[in-house]
Amino acid sequence: MPARDPAPAQSPHRLSFSRPAGHWLEALPLGNGRIGAMPDGGVERERMRLNDATAWSGSPASEFAHGRVAAATAREAVAEARRALAGGDHAGADRAVRRLQERWTQAYLPFGELTVGIVNPPGEITGYTRCLDLETAEHVVRYEAGGAAVVRRTVVSYPDRALLMTVDVEGDAGAGLTVGLDSALRVLGCGRGERLAWLTTRLPFDAAPPHEPDVSSPVYDDDQVSLRGAIALHWSHDGEDIPVDEAVRSGDRAAPLLAARGVRHAEIVLTTGTTFTAIGAAPRGDEHDALAAARRDLDAAVRRGAAALRERQRTDHARLYRRVELEWAAADERLRQIAFLFHYGRYLLISASRAGGPPATLQGLWNDSMRPPWSANYTVNINTQMNYWPADVTDLPECLPPLFDLVEAVSVRGAETARRLYGARGWCAHHNTDIWAYTSPVGRGRADPAWAFWPMAGGWLCRHLADHVAFGAPEPFARDRAWPVVRGAAQFVLDWLVELPDGTLGFAPSSSPENRFATAAGPMAVDVSSAIDVAVAREVFASAIALAERAGQPADSVAEAARAALERLPGPETDEDGTVREWRGPHVMAEPAHRHLSPLYEAFPGTGVRPEHAAAVARTLDVRGDDSTGWSLAWKLALRARLRHAERLPALIDLALREVDPAAVGEHGGLYPNRFSAHPPFQIDGNFGFTAAVAECVVQSHAGTVDLLPALPSDWPAGRLRGVVARPGVVVDVAWDEERRLVEARLRRRADQVTAVRVSLGAASVAVDLALGPWTVRPGKDGRLLAVPD
Repeated sequence: MPARDPAPAQSPHRLSFSRPAGHWLEALPLGNGRIGAMPDGGVERERMRLNDATAWSGSPASEFAHGRVAAATAREAVAEARRALAGGDHAGADRAVRRLQERWTQAYLPFGELTVGIVNPPGEITGYTRCLDLETAEHVVRYEAGGAAVVRRTVVSYPDRALLMTVDVEGDAGAGLTVGLDSALRVLGCGRGERLAWLTTRLPFDAAPPHEPDVSSPVYDDDQVSLRGAIALHWSHDGEDIPVDEAVRSGDRAAPLLAARGVRHAEIVLTTGTTFTAIGAAPRGDEHDALAAARRDLDAAVRRGAAALRERQRTDHARLYRRVELEWAAADERLRQIAFLFHYGRYLLISASRAGGPPATLQGLWNDSMRPPWSANYTVNINTQMNYWPADVTDLPECLPPLFDLVEAVSVRGAETARRLYGARGWCAHHNTDIWAYTSPVGRGRADPAWAFWPMAGGWLCRHLADHVAFGAPEPFARDRAWPVVRGAAQFVLDWLVELPDGTLGFAPSSSPENRFATAAGPMAVDVSSAIDVAVAREVFASAIALAERAGQPADSVAEAARAALERLPGPETDEDGTVREWRGPHVMAEPAHRHLSPLYEAFPGTGVRPEHAAAVARTLDVRGDDSTGWSLAWKLALRARLRHAERLPALIDLALREVDPAAVGEHGGLYPNRFSAHPPFQIDGNFGFTAAVAECVVQSHAGTVDLLPALPSDWPAGRLRGVVARPGVVVDVAWDEERRLVEARLRRRADQVTAVRVSLGAASVAVDLALGPWTVRPGKDGRLLAVPD
């Protein structure tokens, strides 16, 4: 095998390497929304890092483990901040809002490790490949040992909640195999039975983020509540079991638990369990309960059999994955990379977020660090939201329930935060949350308010519920899930608003994630009425009014108050340099090229660019520059698509595609060897954002029409995007020629309530009644659009 791998071989649906992974960011991801796996494809030892989506430090009690900010203290701090801002004292406002801070969210942690040792047939290792097939969600390792073929296949099944690895060895002699389990967590016990092995663990009570270097982490405390976990494994093979020594420990490391020789075919089934019960709820049970849960899934999977398990996994995955495809009439390597990365975002979301599990974190489902960057938590000032940008538009509504579960849990715990800190009704959340639905400002009184104080995160989270309704969610969802949560968010915003000297409504104190402006006292983050706060308020109010109508409560008091408040909210303002003003007052930005594009929220992901506002949005993007983190590049792609700046998209795409070394630091996005998106470090939101931005280039529907080919990148050849979804629930297949002109589009309704929709292409438009069936739309010779029922 080569010492160094050349650039991985890439097709629109496959990623292949010619050597095993030498770094975690070279391993290839598998997952089912609960179990995450990163096999390294080793020849003599397959090392597979494992995650369980529920494996977090702490419990709901962690948020206030060292006390909580008293209501009187909080009200005094808010009043102090408002007085300081009224006097132009930004430093005083900064000090005041720090008094609202608690500690930190808890961390998403690695769960365990499966090691499969292989004594290969004697001879030279040749012909090595390892491959991830996005269409089947299967990881395959192939090589020859002394001329004998060895093949390992691994899948993770959502229907059966299990991981399956098969090993096939050509020739009569077979191979020797050993299986071991390990964990970086505190190991409570391990054991084996007849072709069974298991490991139980305890998760820490507390785990601080790396940016808290003076804190010991992780912390285990037998007197505090924390999760217990278990891994259970069964293997079967056609070889001979051989004895292994009793599990020998060196620290918390376990020796192999199972061993065999003369194996030509083996099947390994693995499951996990924890004492997690629900987002925001306390753990229940001990390690024995966790192991019993893992064993129930294991026993069911083993009874079903490997062949049936794999078939169920493939059927389930294909049902979601094959709905959408981007393809070219002819493609070079760069175009294949674009198509792969578009499909990869959908693959990763299918793998990381499914009903019954928690939502995708900053790292999706995959983490190998006991102190991951930013705790691999839910950062809800852009990153968690970006994870779900492709869900509706690329037809993956099955991936959204975990996000909705989190928002509902945060709305419950955030009601106490809103009352205690702000004397407000409804609910709120700040920059960060976790599986326990943390809602306080973080930072221990020492954190910069730029990334610690922002009580409007709940409003942004509500966008996903309201948008899901706009994409055709059924009436019970709009009435029973979206409306109560959005109503509570609107209540908080109504109470958090203040009347400004000019009679308009606004916010004080107010921040703009995670930006700062220059002052004589240094960079500051707190002022009056940030652009994003006003835009989120406007959107939450509009959503509350619309959902009240859907719920049959148009005269609801919150909806009526929102309608009145909307009239008093100012629109976006433009600074002297032509950019969107980020706060109410003019400021010089401390970082003019800052990665966060918060003042452009209304343009994207919001309801679109107002014509009179387009120049300011474009100027802001120009000033920020193209290069940035992976997720910021994706946001800029989406914003340029909304602006219809097709000529600006190729350069952004090239930045998103560039290779990034796993050891790289700094804010320059791109792709790690396994095509995870780089901040750096790894953050998966860039993967999801890229997929959503590509869809935005081809079809847009935020302005009330199905808008075809609004921003095809200026260097794209002829191609087709099949299966994307437009509001109000229309599935669209669209093809274009080498001049990026429409060839045809086929539309069919996904939701029964969808009837007439208007389809547009530039200035031309046509109405179609999808209640009559699918329609095909083509350009006419006179510049009009022609629509023909299928």
